[in-house]
Amino acid sequence: MYRSAISIFSAIFILLNTAASAQSMKVLDSAAYIHRFWDAKAVRIGTVPLVLFAGSAALWGERQNVRELRNRYIPTFRHHFDDYMQYVPALAVIGLNAAGVKGKNKPGRAFVSYAFSAVIMGAVVNGIKYTAKVERPDGSERNSFPSGHTANSFMNATFLHKEYGQYRHPLYSVAGYTLATGTAIGRQLNNRHWVSDVVAGAGIGILSTELGYLIADRIYREKGERPVIHKDPIPVDGKPSFLEIRMGYAVATTKDLTGNVNGISAKRGFNMGAEGAWFFHRNVGAGAEFAFTSFPINDDGLLITDPDVTIISDGHYTQPMGIRYLHAGPFFSIPLPRNWFITAKILGGTSLGSDGNVMLRLNSDWQDLLQRSDFPYLRYKPEGTFSWSTGMGIQKRISRNIGIKAYGAYFDSDHDFGIDVVDDVTDDGKFLFKHLGTEKVRFNHFTFGLGLTAFLW
Repeated sequence: MYRSAISIFSAIFILLNTAASAQSMKVLDSAAYIHRFWDAKAVRIGTVPLVLFAGSAALWGERQNVRELRNRYIPTFRHHFDDYMQYVPALAVIGLNAAGVKGKNKPGRAFVSYAFSAVIMGAVVNGIKYTAKVERPDGSERNSFPSGHTANSFMNATFLHKEYGQYRHPLYSVAGYTLATGTAIGRQLNNRHWVSDVVAGAGIGILSTELGYLIADRIYREKGERPVIHKDPIPVDGKPSFLEIRMGYAVATTKDLTGNVNGISAKRGFNMGAEGAWFFHRNVGAGAEFAFTSFPINDDGLLITDPDVTIISDGHYTQPMGIRYLHAGPFFSIPLPRNWFITAKILGGTSLGSDGNVMLRLNSDWQDLLQRSDFPYLRYKPEGTFSWSTGMGIQKRISRNIGIKAYGAYFDSDHDFGIDVVDDVTDDGKFLFKHLGTEKVRFNHFTFGLGLTAFLW
């Protein structure tokens, strides 16, 4: 299923690249060919969507773990801002035109481009939805993949980006993509989509707008297009202030994160976050990151011999161990030829672990009696502590305001984990716990992944 969706866009990417780089095939010099490759229109159009499609595929196996975080902390979240936020960037283009603020194209050409974009986006999203038939996380329907709301919001954000972000000021782009990201997050918080759905939807939305503009460019050519205000690309000696979202895998540096708790282990997980920095010098800036790492737990070796437990349960499972952190400090950037950059950071701040439980799977008799399917048996509660992180990346700016980054980072923190066991249940259904002890857990781990960067200069 997913392979067929990727193949559609791979075919589009290959066809566009063949047309856009036909002349560059005549160039024998390898350095010149590489330069022309990155400057090819197909590469500039297709790189970000392909990165998002690859990210969606990579997250397919982690989607249950990401959803578990939502269900643990905000299981009753129900707000409909995402139903309306998806349209705001397109309405901004209409409003700015109505107010006399000129965009990159005259209104007629702009909205022809938008019409083509909407047709492409709608056809692709619905074609995949009703072919793949992926069940939504809330179990309501089998049309979850990809997210139509997210595709529409990123299509609209790219519309605003091309009309005003590229033409007038990059903050228009930042605002549009912030709203689109909010829509994507809202779809997950409302339990309507998996993380893989929204990441793929973002890629479809961006690519649909790029293709819509490509078609309109072939129709209009130079007619209806205003001279650009900003030159592209920006000289490499600019100050690379940025906002970035990232996702990747996490690997614990110790043999096991769970300390001396016998029978359960955690070694690999995933990391997601956002960061940004303001550069006061071309090489040095200051900024912050907010991120979380979650490690699924393997508890196959955990034996619970309490006879009362064996009477009511058919087994058990352990919720993931998670950490969220807010760090600040210096960021560094070293420009290389062809708009490549080496990036680095050294940050410190605070981190807080996520509470979790060893949950008993109740048998059918006790499910009917307690009106629930599981029951907390053991609980772990980590305390907040100082933490620090450092990392490096290799980054390529592929358009005026967009870059992609491959990164590696290291995170370090030590937490005291309090471990409690359930002792009683009150008449109103509250669980009372008895303290068993405290374990020191080193949450040190490496993360590796990809980041999508919005440059603000």
